[in-house]
Formats: sequence, structure tokens, C-alpha cells
Amino acid sequence: MKNTFLVMVIMLALVLAGCGGGGSTSRTGAVQGATTISFGDAANDQIIAFEITINAMTLSGSGNPSVLSKATEIELIHNSVTFEPLSIVNVLPGTYTGATLTVSNPQVVVVDPATKAVTKLTATLSSSTVNVPFSPSITIGTGTSVLNFDMDLNSSVTISGTTATVTPAFTVTAASVSAGGEANENEDNGEMEDLRGTVTAVASPNFTIQPAQTSHTISISTDANTKYSDGITGFSGIQTGMIVSVDAITQASGTILARKVESETETANGEEVEGIITSVTCATATGCPGAANKATSVDITTHKVSATSAANAPATAATVNVPITASTSFRIHSNLSGGGFPAFDASTIGKAQRVEVDSEVQSSNTSTSVTATKIKLQEQGLSGTISALSGSDFTLTPDPNSAFVSLTGQTTVAVQAGSARNKGATLANGNVIRVRGLLFFNGTSYTMIASRVAP
Repeated sequence: MKNTFLVMVIMLALVLAGCGGGGSTSRTGAVQGATTISFGDAANDQIIAFEITINAMTLSGSGNPSVLSKATEIELIHNSVTFEPLSIVNVLPGTYTGATLTVSNPQVVVVDPATKAVTKLTATLSSSTVNVPFSPSITIGTGTSVLNFDMDLNSSVTISGTTATVTPAFTVTAASVSAGGEANENEDNGEMEDLRGTVTAVASPNFTIQPAQTSHTISISTDANTKYSDGITGFSGIQTGMIVSVDAITQASGTILARKVESETETANGEEVEGIITSVTCATATGCPGAANKATSVDITTHKVSATSAANAPATAATVNVPITASTSFRIHSNLSGGGFPAFDASTIGKAQRVEVDSEVQSSNTSTSVTATKIKLQEQGLSGTISALSGSDFTLTPDPNSAFVSLTGQTTVAVQAGSARNKGATLANGNVIRVRGLLFFNGTSYTMIASRVAP
């Protein structure tokens, strides 16, 4: 059985000091000469959740600085073909030849292609220490830059029956943050999309958040061009304890500047749970879902959780039930331009879609149900073979053992990639590519509106 994995990319924002000391410290404000180091992910087609704890991380060179303030659990499948910050620290300028990570507690959830069952595998590490050589060596200067750690899950995870052996394998690339700002940034070199977490402090025009997958709080700046949405009309609407989503750029100074701030919860006692839909329940099984037979609940296998009290939130890689009522609001969360998206509601919600569930009432970590105030369709990754190429639109055929095929019974996805950023993929019939975007279901078939395509 062939496992096709996407990429785990690690987005660590490093802030460089121009002199003194050999160690590193957490950064919560603007520091001249920042370097962003990134963690992210792209998944095995069969895997729907992959989590690992990074206990420590050091760079080799210039005093071997530590770049992680505390042990941090990260989930990687939701970051397919994109990046997410893990840590922000001060690091001396210099030449670095590698990194050493100490890891633990891998968790792997798959959809078994034979039984179609969602299965949490018994996962073990081949070693708790991961040495990552930089080839070639990477020089960090006094300007603002980015290091991207890319985990190759295809060679990192070996599945055998109900067990998985995890041997993390990374490649690392470097990029500079452009002084030109937003117009010249993407997720490879300073742009941050859908950075979400709990607001921990507010002092206009700045606020700090604690992301679920970042080792410390991150300071966010705003200006007159910052946009607000989904319950927040301006900076005054940002309150401590709220969960927010932030789209931002990294400025030349190292400051993280918000382009958009969106409310996920409007109270200080809420939670946000993300995951892949693994089952849909309707009043009757026939024609479910549909205009005459809407979904009454869905089950999701969680990718990650944000909550005011994280210790009480449902565990990552757990399966939770989400009831759908007349008061449940349906939204689409994306920066894709153009609008005019297909419908997403109780009549068109389907298996294999990645969604975010926002609740104003926090559940317990032993709960098997989450109350849905809002259900938002999120971007996700798929991979497969191109056929029927017409301009930038094509048919994608996923691996027959993929979670998408196992969950839906569908063998193809129509992809519209006219607005997608191409990260080096050659669009040609017969080529295998990775696609990230919004996955829509019309009750019969699936369409993806792509934001990125990659080899």
C-alpha cells in the first residue's frame, strides 16, 4: 500500500539580536532584525490527524541556542501546503549547520481503506532525538528572515496494520522577509494566515494571543488598515479570553502586523475545534444530506483545539459529535478572492470536509460532543493525479487508499485553480500534485476551489 504524505512545515519566528550573549529568549514584541522559523504539515493521504510533541529544539552554531521555550504539542495535517508559527525567540546572527529536536508522544489517526473505519494507531518513535542537518548551512544575519522546517511524512511514518513507526525526517530552507511588506510576502517568507489562539492581553494598538500550537504568546500589532470581522467591528471588540483568528504579515522590523482579525468566540468561556468530518447523520439515511433531508449532526476527528482553558478542551486526534440545530450558523473561512462560492450549509455538508466548530460553551476533555454556535468550512489539502486539464481547471484523482476515497466513496474531485498560487507544480495530465483549498459537496460530488497547488 502506497502512502502519500504531504509536508509538515515548522513555522518558528526567530528574532535576531545584533550583539551579545549566546542564548535565546522568547519574543513577545517587535525586535529589530527578526528571523521567522516555521513548522507546518502535509499529510499521508490515509492519515487524518498526526500529532507530535516537541520537547526541545536547538540550533547547531553560534552557541547552540535553544529556540523553544517549553514543550509544545503540534498537529500537522491541517497545515497541508502552508505554514504555522511554533516559537519566537532571539538568536545570534551566525552560520548554522543543523538543528536537534527532542520529540515524544506521536499520535496517528487513519481511515482504514479496507474497513473504512477511523482508527487511532499505536504509534511509536524510532528515536526521541531527531538530528536535522542543514544542507547547505544557513546563515542568519541581522535582517528579518524565515527558516522553514519541512517534515516529509511519506518517509517519516511507516504503517503496518494497526501500528505506526515514526522516524521524523526534515528538510530546511531559508527565505528573507521582503522590506516591501504584504505585496511581496507569502507563507514561505513572513505571511501568517489563520493564526489563531486565545487573547491573553489587550493594550491598543496591540494585543497578544496564545495559539494552541505555539510555545508562548505572540504579540500582534494593528493599524488603520486592519480589518475586523465575524463579531468584531474594531479594535475595541477584542477582549481577553476570546479566541480569534489573525491573518498577518511580518514587517521588516520583526513586528507581526494584523491584516485581519476575526472572532471565533465572543465570550471568554468558549472553544474552537477543528477536524475532518468522518460521518454525517440526517433524519433519514436516504439522500443525506440534501435540501429535503438536512444533516442533524456530524462527527469530526479533531486536528487541533483552542480554548480558554486548554486543559479542559477535547483532545487532539479525538472523535467528537457536533449536533446541528436551526441556530447553528454556517460560514466559509478563507482568503480566496472572488466570492461566489458554492453553498455550505446543513444540506451540503459532507464527509471528508475540514471544518472548524466554534462554541460559546466549553466542553470537557472527556466530552464526546461539542455544541456548535458556528461551523466554518476550512481550507485543506488533497493530493492526486491530474486529468481532463482545461486551462487551470482539472479533475484530481486521489489515491484509492486515501482517507478521502475511503470516507466518501468518490474517486475524483473537480478542482478550480484559477486563483491558486502555484508553488512550483507543473499542471499537466498525468502529473501528481498537492492542492490546498476549500472542498465543497453538492450532495452528489465534490469540488475544490484551490488556493495553492504544489508538486
